[in-house]
Amino acid sequence: MDIFDPNKETMEELGRAGFRLIQSRDGFRFGEDTVLLSWFVAENLRMRPSRPIRLLELGTNCGAASILLAARRKDVLIDGIERQEEARALFERNIELNQLSGRMRSFLGDIRNLPNTEIPGNTYDAVFMNPPFRSPEKGPVTSESVHSRALLEARFAMHGEVGDFLSCARRMLASRGDLFLVDRAEAFSTVMSACTELSLAPKKITFVHPYKDREATLFLLQDKKGGKMSGTVITPPLILREKDRTYTMELETIYNEEN
Repeated sequence: MDIFDPNKETMEELGRAGFRLIQSRDGFRFGEDTVLLSWFVAENLRMRPSRPIRLLELGTNCGAASILLAARRKDVLIDGIERQEEARALFERNIELNQLSGRMRSFLGDIRNLPNTEIPGNTYDAVFMNPPFRSPEKGPVTSESVHSRALLEARFAMHGEVGDFLSCARRMLASRGDLFLVDRAEAFSTVMSACTELSLAPKKITFVHPYKDREATLFLLQDKKGGKMSGTVITPPLILREKDRTYTMELETIYNEEN
């Protein structure tokens, strides 16, 4: 059986470690938020000289964030959970395509049901996620066909709000483990309130602006399970584009510089 169907899928070069990614033509396709998350995790993940770092991604879809992170960091072992069977199968093919079966595992399931016998709690050094941004109350705009339904579930919080993702992360993290996420800037106060209630202490925050004279549209967050609610670092803003819409040097580096 062929690993790739060119009639229904595309295959992109990721520009790192020779890795490639298969994506559905009609389903969810990764964007800048996924690239920024993988970069942010790779930059801030603590090194553990004595052993590989164990990570869990919540809601992998096709596995873009995990594959990109594995390309940046050779010292990680990544488990990923996804509730959509089709997306999970695609993630497994991307693991096979990039010969990552020794460093990466895929699981089918709902983050609200973790931990379970396959994925035990309180064990991961870090958890990372790019949760669905949109509230289902704001109304889907596509039909209920197979592919558009999968797209809706990837974009809309139909099977768990960000609080459910954060609660899951806390259950899965080892003591003093790190949580990483990317979300919309407008959700910042909601996310921070939920983190406080869960004793997930903010350690680093980066706001992402499309242009230097525009408001932030995204933020990147690093929390620590059981950490002190003090000493938060707010980094300089990450600006994505110049006035002529070309990438800034910072974004060019994120996309193109090998770690």
